[in-house]
Amino acid sequence: MTAQPVFDGPGPNDPARILRVLPADYHAAFLAEYAEAVEKARRPEGFAALAALLRLWRLRAAAYADPGFRERLVAVRSGDTLDDVPIEQLIAEWPPA
Repeated sequence: MTAQPVFDGPGPNDPARILRVLPADYHAAFLAEYAEAVEKARRPEGFAALAALLRLWRLRAAAYADPGFRERLVAVRSGDTLDDVPIEQLIAEWPPA
């Protein structure tokens, strides 16, 4: 008897899972980029780019789905960032040597 690997689903970068989290406004952009990446992934050298695209869109979906995302985006674009923390306060060794 040999052990078989356990398949526990496609994982967090599953395109269907991304679409479930992603607000509908962004579906067309995701699907267009995904289709292009899938086509390029038909060649072995294109597979890594598909994996990177799915990871990026998973992170975007989480951000875009956050209830305060649009308000924060508008604030950043307008320069209203009063609650920002300088990077020097967040990272002790900043700037890097």
